[in-house]
Amino acid sequence: MIKYAHWGEKMNSKNKESKIKEKKFLCKKNILSLLCFLVTIIFIVALVFIDLLPSKYVFLFSVISILIDIIGISLLNVRKSVLKIIGIILIFLSIIINGFGTYYLSTTDRFMKKSFTSSKKDYQNNTYYVLSLSSKNRKKDDISSEVSAYSETVYLDKAIKKLNKKYKVEKKEYQDIDSMFDNFNSEIDSFLLIEKSSYDIVSSISDKINKDNYDILYQFDVFTEKDLNRNRNIEKFNVYIGGTDFAGLMDFNMIVTVNTATHKVLLTSIPRDYYIEVIGKDGRRDKLSFMKVHGIDTNKDSLANFFDTNIDYSVIVDTNSLVDVVDYVGGIDFCSDYNFTTTHALVRDTYVDIGKKLTIHKGCQHLNGIETLTVARERIAFPGSDQARQENCQKIILSIFKKIASPDTMLHYNRTLNTLSSLYETNIPKEIVTNIAKDVLSNSDDWKVETQAVSGEDGKDKVYLSNLIDWVMYPNMDTVDAAKIKIKETLE
Repeated sequence: MIKYAHWGEKMNSKNKESKIKEKKFLCKKNILSLLCFLVTIIFIVALVFIDLLPSKYVFLFSVISILIDIIGISLLNVRKSVLKIIGIILIFLSIIINGFGTYYLSTTDRFMKKSFTSSKKDYQNNTYYVLSLSSKNRKKDDISSEVSAYSETVYLDKAIKKLNKKYKVEKKEYQDIDSMFDNFNSEIDSFLLIEKSSYDIVSSISDKINKDNYDILYQFDVFTEKDLNRNRNIEKFNVYIGGTDFAGLMDFNMIVTVNTATHKVLLTSIPRDYYIEVIGKDGRRDKLSFMKVHGIDTNKDSLANFFDTNIDYSVIVDTNSLVDVVDYVGGIDFCSDYNFTTTHALVRDTYVDIGKKLTIHKGCQHLNGIETLTVARERIAFPGSDQARQENCQKIILSIFKKIASPDTMLHYNRTLNTLSSLYETNIPKEIVTNIAKDVLSNSDDWKVETQAVSGEDGKDKVYLSNLIDWVMYPNMDTVDAAKIKIKETLE
């Protein structure tokens, strides 16, 4: 009897242990099932509210996620161990995939909100210098009395007002920039106020303006509020794309015409030296590469006037940041239609082309950041001059986006998007980008992209709204009129 009593106690003990293990497994099973369900719900909510994918894809991904959860949780509750293991694997896969999906969606959404604005206001920044002759060895505390300035300096009154808060000065305004620098070099004027991009322009054009002869005594910034999204067109619109160099000059100009109703996109390339009327300057003309010094929207508004159309939004690409972006993605593959050696050296942040040049062979080759920038700047080496350079810039941008979409880059998704955001700034609203992205995913075969370019004749003329002479391109109005018609037809 004692022997059977001990056996009964052991069996009861084993039953209790079995029930405890079963309860623990049940608890873990419930927690795992609940976690799986919550992650899936969060993923589906992100899909719906972040609004980056077409409805059919949102529905498809939601249904697939829910079905995997149902199958996994169901298998977890059967008695066969093999099926339970399969259920656990499915649940863990669901948690991992939906978790990563939520991360990528939320990261993309933050990038879109940061990069594509929906606000009505924004600010632009202009940097100004107060110069003195280097031979005078003056310090910034010596700034006083009159400060000479060119009348066409952007936001001149605001700059003088800010300068006056630190130094009590009076503005001596010049209508002619040559006369201003003549008097400055002759020591008639002691101090000169000039905007940074303007300083780069005039020193690159005029032989009498040498930066080595001047000291920057004081540097300050002026922030100016600007209106955004004056035209909230989301179906048919024009976008101005401009590429700035290190000095803030527009090296690249394009109008992108988009009609989401007809799924048509038209790319109109315009040479950087195109000599056209500057908006708001009484009919005076300048070349596109210099226009930005008259205000951030001058290129966009002047081109809208020239092509007799509305330009609703703008994208300004920082070509100097191109070096960092290309190096970050490990370089790009560039395919050339020509054998050529660049006229520009492998340098950045300067117009002085002293140093090694780059030789490009016909066909495809791998380029690093500085090599990519040098190719993007080149135009003299090509038969098509500026038109060939515009085409190369298009190739470079497409190669960058292709490299960004590669698996290696996507593993560091957040860092990749942050690096990409340094390449441009825009006032295109987020809803336009998401609407087009969803439409392309749903109707990719319907979208058609066409390209056109306007041409002209090279010459020399007055630039920077002054008597300074530089190379310009006089528009060929036959190509311009044809481009106007094509833009109008695309928007209809």
